[in-house]
Amino acid sequence: MALKLDIELTDEQIKRMKEIPETSWFTSVSYLNADSPVHPNREFILNNEYKQQMVTDWISHAVKGKSVLDLFSANGIFTFLAALAGAREIVGVEYSKERVECAEFLASTLKTDCKISFVEMDVYKINEYFDRKFDVGLCLGGLYHVADPALLLRLLGDVITEHLIMQTSQVLSFPGNWAKFIVRGKDLTLKGMTSIRGGYGTWRYTPGCLRELLLHGGFRILEETRPPFWKRRRFPWYLAYCERINKIGYL
Repeated sequence: MALKLDIELTDEQIKRMKEIPETSWFTSVSYLNADSPVHPNREFILNNEYKQQMVTDWISHAVKGKSVLDLFSANGIFTFLAALAGAREIVGVEYSKERVECAEFLASTLKTDCKISFVEMDVYKINEYFDRKFDVGLCLGGLYHVADPALLLRLLGDVITEHLIMQTSQVLSFPGNWAKFIVRGKDLTLKGMTSIRGGYGTWRYTPGCLRELLLHGGFRILEETRPPFWKRRRFPWYLAYCERINKIGYL
């Protein structure tokens, strides 16, 4: 579903929007007098539509009045959902300059008191870049492409103080605590679908492994979910709403 905004764009804004490459629009946006371009890969569109359905309630519950860090922010749709849900401040982190520019355009049209910004950077650099902490973290996608997901979650644990909303894909429906990494050559990286720099591979986790990874990062799961069984072939996902644990005496 497109993100629908009760906003009318100027002619100049419409012209600028149409110039943004289609591949930046992970989720399309509908304004009162114009619609954004649509991503050429229908799979991306379906993924983001369904992901919005699954995490919107969690976002609405967690972010009101909070500062939020949104990893793998793409063109910022979950950033904007958090802003519309009452977040005080949000910083999106994305490695693609093209997607950051798309997100910044969308932010410039949004009518909200929330302070929104985007940073073009490697997610592994968050502790080096930010000399502050955030109340809530969003990690919606991307985790299954990073080379070291355990490290990334530990880095997130260092900058998040209250809650983390996490989604990843390539989940294996098996018991136990294990995962495997499938290496891909640069010419086989899902034809540009990867969402992080150097994402030449894919992790496939069991739910038990993801629970241990979150604990390792310093997060206790409050609620977890997966798509219904009949949808898991198309959406092999795991989603968790977590609280930050005090490391002292626990990890």
